[in-house]
Amino acid sequence: MIEIQPALEMYTPDGFDLWPVAEVESFGFLSGELSPAEVGSAVMRIASCNDLDPDCDRPPRPADALDSFLHGLLTFDDLFAAGGLRVTDNSTGVTFLPGCCDGLEDWRDWHQFIDDGSLLCIGHDPVSPVAERFGDTVRLTDGQPCP
Repeated sequence: MIEIQPALEMYTPDGFDLWPVAEVESFGFLSGELSPAEVGSAVMRIASCNDLDPDCDRPPRPADALDSFLHGLLTFDDLFAAGGLRVTDNSTGVTFLPGCCDGLEDWRDWHQFIDDGSLLCIGHDPVSPVAERFGDTVRLTDGQPCP
């Protein structure tokens, strides 16, 4: 059985004290069932990915530490989340981790890939993990040139 799960790229939250978070392996991924502290880590990571200074389209950043940290999460129309889709073949134990250029916000790329079968590059040049469709078969390979 093939399993596809969203995976959030994580880092250790050094000194973070706005709410409880779990210790997570640096540059590891969170996916699947999460403990309450891991959910706290996931929210912390998504908020930190979007913790950017406001532009003219968003209200100014609040002074309060918690409100300021959550500002991007609450005011951006489209959020960025480092990570992507993790594909696991449970029959072989092979896992295909998300690439650097196909984050969680790009999940629609996979939907389009299934619909039209176009090559899906998950990383960047010169070589990239790719997904290719051959009829009803999907081949995931690591390290191919993208067109």
